[in-house]
Amino acid sequence: MNRLVNKAACIILISTLIWSMPFAAFAAENDVLRTNHINVSDTIDSTSRYLVKTVSNPEISSVGGEWAILGLARSGAETPENYYERYYENVVSELKSKSGELTRVKYSEYSRLILALTAIGRDVTDAGGCNLLEKLSDYNSVIKQGINGPIFALLAFDCGNYAVPRTAGVTVQTTRELLIDYILDKEITDADGVKGGFSLSDDAPDADITGMVLQALSKYKNRPEVNAAIDRGLGALDRIQSADGSFKTYGTENSESIVQVIVAKSALDIDASCNVAALMKYFNSDGSIRHTISGGADLMATEQGLYALAAYERYINNKNSLYDMADMQAVNDDIKVTLNGRYLAFEQAPVNIDGHILVPMRAIFEAMGADITWEGAARKVTGIRGDKTIELAIGDKTARINGEAVEMDVPAQIINNSTMVPVRLISESLDTRVDWLKDSKTVVITRQGYPPSL
Repeated sequence: MNRLVNKAACIILISTLIWSMPFAAFAAENDVLRTNHINVSDTIDSTSRYLVKTVSNPEISSVGGEWAILGLARSGAETPENYYERYYENVVSELKSKSGELTRVKYSEYSRLILALTAIGRDVTDAGGCNLLEKLSDYNSVIKQGINGPIFALLAFDCGNYAVPRTAGVTVQTTRELLIDYILDKEITDADGVKGGFSLSDDAPDADITGMVLQALSKYKNRPEVNAAIDRGLGALDRIQSADGSFKTYGTENSESIVQVIVAKSALDIDASCNVAALMKYFNSDGSIRHTISGGADLMATEQGLYALAAYERYINNKNSLYDMADMQAVNDDIKVTLNGRYLAFEQAPVNIDGHILVPMRAIFEAMGADITWEGAARKVTGIRGDKTIELAIGDKTARINGEAVEMDVPAQIINNSTMVPVRLISESLDTRVDWLKDSKTVVITRQGYPPSL
């Protein structure tokens, strides 16, 4: 019932904003997942101009640093010449001056830096000689600051599909499973016995932490236990959301809480137009954003507001989500893969063997909602999606789809612990269209029925 009430209120608010707000114009589309969109392009332009003027010399910092870089880079904003280079030089200088040690407790400092550097295409394993990923390999260090540590560590590892390095001397090695389990264990059961949502205090869900958790878990929504927690988290947000799509923290309505919900919904492919409309109330004519409605321009609020609008616009345009930076990695990969217009990232990149393109089976199948199992003794892989069962053995050119033999151009093989299969198998087994763009060396995979009929 709360969702229906909020949806109705948001529709009324959005209709009003069409006439009353200079930043809000709307695109009419028939795609059921993307309706009543707010056109945020002009707002992104004005806010990015404000940021590059205000943050003229970005450096390692939670304000005037990584979040500004993230918002500018992921929105595709125009920046002054050498702006990102200047930031990178400042990063390297500080890392060297501190021998790579930024903190002893707040390990989200490293995560935030990984997110920003990945957004501008920099190598996070060698930032002035420092491997930032190694900083997050010590699980006990990551969890020192509570739930924030695992949230941002998971986002950092996943933004570039980075492998978690194994570091000598670490007592408990970080894994994605440990990070996910830690986060799920912090889910709240409120005073009324209702389970769902997250916070720092563990007594009642708040929008900021719940939103950030949903962002971190969005990549794992195909896991039943994660999907259930996500659904309960969305329910918690519905319960604490005001009728106009805004949120309060410690009793005060503020822009940053709305930001985290917008990013979360966009990552989960949920339309956040209602929340974007609420966020627009905080914008000033010069592109700056206020923390509270009655306050003045606030730099932290402005940085976060920009990356929220970037997340929303990427959702509208069906681009990789804010923290899914496979599209940045793809710039340097010899062979790229897109699924329904979004770049995929792989620990093992696709390869060309004697004119045949082989792609990582597990990554692509799981991206399309298939379940993959590996039988080590038989060196056999089985993928199941809907009513399709695909079976193949390493070294064998014959695969079986629902028991029927299908000949592959080259046999499946293992490269760097990844099962690689000819790209044609993807087309034949998962009801997709697969095209090869020779000039850009891109495998384009399109699911049948996509895009939705208009």
